[in-house]
Amino acid sequence: MRLFYINYADLSVAYGATVCIVELAKSLVKQGHEVTVIVPSFRKNHDLRITHYDFEIIFVPNWDIRFLRKIWFYVASAIWVTVLALRKRPDILYWGEMTYTITPYLVSKLTGIPYAIIAHGFAPDELRVSKWRMAVAKWCQKVYFGNADAIITVTRKIAERIHEVYGVPWNRLHPIENGVNLERFKPIDKFEARRRLGLPETGYIYIGWVGYFFPWSGVENLLNAAKKVLTEFPDARFIIVGHGVWGTHLSDLAKSLGLKVCQLKPLNNAPSSNLSSQIPDPSTWEVCFTGEVANEQVPLFVNAWDIATAPYPGGRNEKSGGSSMKIREYFGCGVPVVTTDVAGIGTRWLIGVEDGGENMGLEVGERGILVKPDDPDAFAEGLKVLLQNSNLRQQMGYNSRRFAEAYCSWDEVARQTVKVFESVIRKA
Repeated sequence: MRLFYINYADLSVAYGATVCIVELAKSLVKQGHEVTVIVPSFRKNHDLRITHYDFEIIFVPNWDIRFLRKIWFYVASAIWVTVLALRKRPDILYWGEMTYTITPYLVSKLTGIPYAIIAHGFAPDELRVSKWRMAVAKWCQKVYFGNADAIITVTRKIAERIHEVYGVPWNRLHPIENGVNLERFKPIDKFEARRRLGLPETGYIYIGWVGYFFPWSGVENLLNAAKKVLTEFPDARFIIVGHGVWGTHLSDLAKSLGLKVCQLKPLNNAPSSNLSSQIPDPSTWEVCFTGEVANEQVPLFVNAWDIATAPYPGGRNEKSGGSSMKIREYFGCGVPVVTTDVAGIGTRWLIGVEDGGENMGLEVGERGILVKPDDPDAFAEGLKVLLQNSNLRQQMGYNSRRFAEAYCSWDEVARQTVKVFESVIRKA
């Protein structure tokens, strides 16, 4: 199968969307398919931080002007993809969800090639824009969702919202959750990971979070929970790995809570991909913000932790959410998780908690602990359960890796995606 995968993403930055593109493309190539990834060209694209030499990448020239670059990519990609598609004749065009354009529909009409959409979220639930801009976004989505040959969503909730708002029939909606690279995210010796990061091997219990700072990440809840945990477990240490414009206030929040803070790099989009130095002595801090680190270093951090966290808030996540890659990466490394019972994320299934029964605010599952969203007290209690039981942490970690191997590989995601594409091609 020959596939064009078009997405507005900067592959020089390793965050959820770019990792999804790269890992899915790699798995598709490994299974014998020909993949061409088409993305905008930013000035920093020459310093790519994700290895992707086993598939073709085409960069569409783009204006690196904040308010114009996305609109320009919509226009430019319509021309580039049309020309390339007429020349190479791919079997299917696979588009990342776009907001203010009907480019996927237009290109499909011009080339006669069927197209599919990947939806990582549902824009009307996430956008905070004026009424007229929302009306434009909904009209565009109605056109390109309504005419798509297939729509893949990373959660069933997103599929439900597309069906509910735009009336897309269920036979064209295909929920396929995200995966994890099990060759990169795998268990390594915890003490070795700590030595390489400059952390003491013993004497502290490490609790971590990794990701890109979005409003729906919930790191604020983790910081509030950290304050409560440290009163009973003064040897607990919290390591926040990530960056993003939204998170520039987090270190100030931690300080306002009275936490001792170590900040290795700025929390905005730091240009360096390497850790500036080893982490300072944990006796001098309670919360450490590492800033951006190289994607290759993330498994090292996760393996150094005793407990991983995913403190998703409700609101947007309850409506549609996303398929939590960070939880799958934690599982790949064999680390137990404390997360929130948010329907859109799918954590109840991931953690291994049966549906039904009264939710008392905290549920112990097979691979971690599930608590109420937006409740730092409940999150703190979930952390305390694991802090005081090392045997439970070990068993949950073992269960997590086994689960990741069985259900969460990118190869499995690629196989399910190919089935959808093959059905589209047969109909075409």
